[in-house]
Amino acid sequence: MDDGRRLICVFVGSKVDVEYYKERLEENGILSMTKDNFRSKTIAGIGAVPNSIELLVEELNVEKALECIKSLQA
Repeated sequence: MDDGRRLICVFVGSKVDVEYYKERLEENGILSMTKDNFRSKTIAGIGAVPNSIELLVEELNVEKALECIKSLQA
């Protein structure tokens, strides 16, 4: 996923929720990665919200990822 393709955030939440959705996406053939804004900002000495971990997918998989997450939330 580091070949210049644009990454889009499809979910923001706690580490537990993000990891759950990440695993479900991968089971459906959708590669994803996480971005931990809380940890990054804490290390830098800037305040942050603990539930601000982002789940990112390649732009071409956004629709499929959002559908998968929506079905899991139902």
